[in-house]
Amino acid sequence: MIEQRRSEDQGWRGHIAGLLSSAWDWVDARDIDKHTVSLLILCGTIDLTRWAKAYADLHTHCGVPGSYIALVIAAGLAPYMALQAAALAFYFRART
Repeated sequence: MIEQRRSEDQGWRGHIAGLLSSAWDWVDARDIDKHTVSLLILCGTIDLTRWAKAYADLHTHCGVPGSYIALVIAAGLAPYMALQAAALAFYFRART
């Protein structure tokens, strides 16, 4: 497909912009961006789970009630789980 270019796009900036546009089209056609975001959110979930385990281990031996520990962990994880649910819903909607 031959595309028409404006006269302002004939210089080196237009060439670079064309290359970047082609690269993004390649990434977008293969859904690499969606896979990357999903993987980053999974890595965040793993990090938060490790934090929650370390927090619970640290505060269990200090005499802190388990319900307090659970509430703190839930307060930390709930917003991230909402982000994860929204991102995964977008991911699966985009694949169909």
